[in-house]
Amino acid sequence: MQGLLEPVSEKKKKTFYIIVLLIFSILFNQYYGYKGIYPIDSFFPFNSGYDILNGFFPFKDYWTRTSPFIDLIQALFFKILGVSWFSYVLHASIFNFIFTISTFYTLHKFKLSIHYCFLYSLLVSILSYPSAGTPYVDHHSSILSIISIYIFVLALKTNLKIYWFILPFVLVISFLTKQTPTGYIFLIIAGLSTFYFVFNFNIKKILLGLFGSITIISIFLMLLSLREISILSFFQQYILFFYHPA
Repeated sequence: MQGLLEPVSEKKKKTFYIIVLLIFSILFNQYYGYKGIYPIDSFFPFNSGYDILNGFFPFKDYWTRTSPFIDLIQALFFKILGVSWFSYVLHASIFNFIFTISTFYTLHKFKLSIHYCFLYSLLVSILSYPSAGTPYVDHHSSILSIISIYIFVLALKTNLKIYWFILPFVLVISFLTKQTPTGYIFLIIAGLSTFYFVFNFNIKKILLGLFGSITIISIFLMLLSLREISILSFFQQYILFFYHPA
């Protein structure tokens, strides 16, 4: 009987901790999102998100070399919740929670005590996005890059093939937020993956990774086509100008 009750108790603890992390990570960042601004950095995604909301798109209607993903998501927040500082800060708060719960999930997969999983994840929620409070390209990109590392490590540890399919999605979205540090993380993961498959060849995992890459790139190209955005404009602004601004 005791053996049956223990998993139930552990599940309740996990559910309780997730709820606390959800509430705390969002409210903590919401509080600091109202504490101050940087005149340029704090308003950049706000303005771009508002432009997209009104039918102006990056690479076509205005020049940009970072953050098309964060601008698009902000436009969705404005569309759903209205144009306000609340919906703007909530965008950052949601990503604060995503990073927090990803940390909790990863630590839990490594069989760490549920109490330590909660404690470390709580600290992550305090240290990650509240330092900016509002949506910021460096925070978004860093968070997504770290999550891609989580996914890669879990793909190696758990041997679940689905992680290889998800990994390209996160990397591409992170790259479309900001080119760095995603580019460096991609090179590290690509190198380690090559080394891994040399000694642990698995055609199903490789094909899932390729299929995930083709899928997310196809979705991106389709979005460019739907908005009549030239691939050349994207390449010139997002790749050439970023790496060779002179």
